[in-house]
Amino acid sequence: MRIRTATKAASALAVACALSLGPGGSAFAVASGPTNLTGKGCPSIYTNSADGGTWIQTLTKKFIAGNSYQYGSYKVAFRTSAGTLVNEGTKEYRCY
Repeated sequence: MRIRTATKAASALAVACALSLGPGGSAFAVASGPTNLTGKGCPSIYTNSADGGTWIQTLTKKFIAGNSYQYGSYKVAFRTSAGTLVNEGTKEYRCY
């Protein structure tokens, strides 16, 4: 029984690895989740489409950290294709 489970797991891993390679065998990143806003100047709102819906990031405050850099704190939400809004918490990005 354990050999069969290990074989299934190895097969699944091989398929996953093959799917993550692009043409010519090079790996590629799939865009998903909210956009990393570091270096984008701390916009008041930012949206991007990924994962079958829309990520919405809304600036809630700007602050200067102990390292003298300015940061923005964002409320992150995900709007599904059905229109449901899901709260995804907060993220902080360095503004510059």
